[in-house]
Amino acid sequence: MNGSNTLPFQTAGRVLRAEGWAALRERISDRLRDSLRRRSFRAAASLSDLPPIPVLNVLSTVPTPRLGGMQLQLLTRMQSEARRRPLALLYPEAESYRLEISAAGRRLALGLSEGPPPSPVALRDAGFERAAAHAAAEVGAAALHVEGLSSIPLASLLELHRSGLALVLSVHDFSLFCPRPHLLEVPQLRFCHYSRDPERCARCLGQDWPVGLGFQEERREIARELLHAAAAVVYPSEFLRRRHLELFPGLPADRQRVIEPASVKVTPAPAWREGPVRHVAYVGQVQPHKGALVFEEVVRRLPPDGDPALRWSAYGGGDPELLRRLRRLPRVRVHGYYRSGSLVGRLRRDRVDLALLLSVWPESYNLALSECRMAGVPVVAFDHGAIGDRVRRHGGGLLVDPALGAQGVAALLREIIDGRRAAPREPAPGAAPPASADDAAGAFADLYRELGLR
Repeated sequence: MNGSNTLPFQTAGRVLRAEGWAALRERISDRLRDSLRRRSFRAAASLSDLPPIPVLNVLSTVPTPRLGGMQLQLLTRMQSEARRRPLALLYPEAESYRLEISAAGRRLALGLSEGPPPSPVALRDAGFERAAAHAAAEVGAAALHVEGLSSIPLASLLELHRSGLALVLSVHDFSLFCPRPHLLEVPQLRFCHYSRDPERCARCLGQDWPVGLGFQEERREIARELLHAAAAVVYPSEFLRRRHLELFPGLPADRQRVIEPASVKVTPAPAWREGPVRHVAYVGQVQPHKGALVFEEVVRRLPPDGDPALRWSAYGGGDPELLRRLRRLPRVRVHGYYRSGSLVGRLRRDRVDLALLLSVWPESYNLALSECRMAGVPVVAFDHGAIGDRVRRHGGGLLVDPALGAQGVAALLREIIDGRRAAPREPAPGAAPPASADDAAGAFADLYRELGLR
């Protein structure tokens, strides 16, 4: 959460052991880039000489691509937005909040000493409310655009709305339904299938937070009020919009919008030589909810003596213990953390034939799928969430019933490797390319204009 851009010695040692030198260099390089971005904003004591900025963007984390997809697509989009309109962004640091403004050719930053960021299970947080109200008053904002609801105190947003601020909510996961945004049940490490069982939910959340029976029900009622109060709710996919309409019945459908997130810009993939599948790669954070445990089991189900030419890779940082376990598997190369925007080039350079996107929860979009598509690498993924929708609509991969788990993935891979089934590289006829930063920025500009916020 803090604004530090140094990599502590102990952390560097853990990264080196789990991910290797190349990943450590990438992490250090990204932290240096973050530091340069931060220093590009000049400290200001006041913003009174700036014209009003109608929309204050609010983020629950430090805006850095190294944290993953949501932060990456946000920064990509906001770079384009800054060319269209004045921008104000509020986010928490270790013990305070930081307000960044890009307007009239100037980049200014203002520190707001309102206390540490809220707990992921806080329903209200006075420091957050003071920081948001202060920042909105500084820039003259009429609306808060909350970029992701994870670790945001939902009741505090309602209070800010009652004080006169309009709300635009960008929903990237299931944070409104549960403090665990990926709905991964603990300690079982499985998708909870949208559990509404009060005792089951209390047991799961109680593994990490001091909450009890009734907490989820109260929180979900606040989320329902918040969704009704918002001037617009934006989802990255039709899947997530549809699911929220089911989870929170009665929402005003005309306020539930879909704006596809911005993808990295790369040159089109070259035509590749067709041939047998010999290099299979797991792509994504090495975490249970992303399918790292599934990948481990898949590799074990396809032993090296079955196909001596087959090799495996894992692209992405994550849990150090899981990374070490993958390193111990035969013919698995762990590449670890990679710089945002570099995946397309890595997949091409390393001649990856097939990518595995094995999330055990129904993802809301998945930027890695866009990058695999741009690299011309077909995917194998579970048939749920936005990934399933997008592969069916755009092509470029094969889907497995989630109920079949690692066994189903391994069986499909065996068919592909043996040449009994082809993994399509080409997109479906008429498939549109992933949205660009300008596409996403333009869509939000249109939304603000429609809401009278330009």
